[in-house]
Amino acid sequence: MTIDVDPVIGNLGALEFRWYGLIMAVAVVVGVWIMSRQLKLRKIAPEHALGIAIIGVPCGILGARFVHIFDNLGYYIENPGKILGLQLVGLAIYGVVGGGLIGLLIYCRWKKLPVARVIDSTALAFPAAQIIGKCANIINGDTWGYATDLPWGVTYTNPDSFIPDALRGVATHPTPMYEQIWLAVVIVVLVLTMRRLMKVDGLAILAYVWLYSLGRFFITFYRANDPMLGGLKEAQLIALAVLVLSPALAYWLIRRQRKRKPG
Repeated sequence: MTIDVDPVIGNLGALEFRWYGLIMAVAVVVGVWIMSRQLKLRKIAPEHALGIAIIGVPCGILGARFVHIFDNLGYYIENPGKILGLQLVGLAIYGVVGGGLIGLLIYCRWKKLPVARVIDSTALAFPAAQIIGKCANIINGDTWGYATDLPWGVTYTNPDSFIPDALRGVATHPTPMYEQIWLAVVIVVLVLTMRRLMKVDGLAILAYVWLYSLGRFFITFYRANDPMLGGLKEAQLIALAVLVLSPALAYWLIRRQRKRKPG
């Protein structure tokens, strides 16, 4: 598959419109809509979804940018002027989720909402928004994989794509597409198990991060990021921590729920 799309849609005076920003805006809207529906199922006013997004989205962008810079520290040490770049590219999903949840926590404390139950309402919103957001990565070529001779490799030819010059015109692993496929699996599993997960506040979000991390750990082997420890990359180290800690936290939540029940 050859991708020859200019990341820039066009200009209006000094304003530059990019596919990335447009697609991410659509992802946010879809995520907020799904979250509002999930809030309603949990007997919480769905209008809170918009308020959470107003605080959570900027926090998610900041968190994502931080994780992305740390994941590509060598590049930013050589190019420090790009650390504070305003382009919304290279947003690491663990940073998006972490920063977004911090924003959500702030909002819940402010409005005195049940934190775990509200966080659970994002369990389906996050992967759905991710699937849409990955389309922006596919156009940009900003989360490239290693070169491959597999028939489904993608080749970027546009000179303004973000893929390194050495890989332009070379077939690479379509890692954003791999993630989209896995995220679709995550959504199916969550939908099929949501009734059970809703019995204990906090389980739904833990199921999402555990399932996503399971896939992300293996997909990252094909991502062209710098190794950090023991040959593993930053996203894989975070994934391993999530895979270990999430079940332990889920067990604690279930035990706490049982202790609260009378008799």
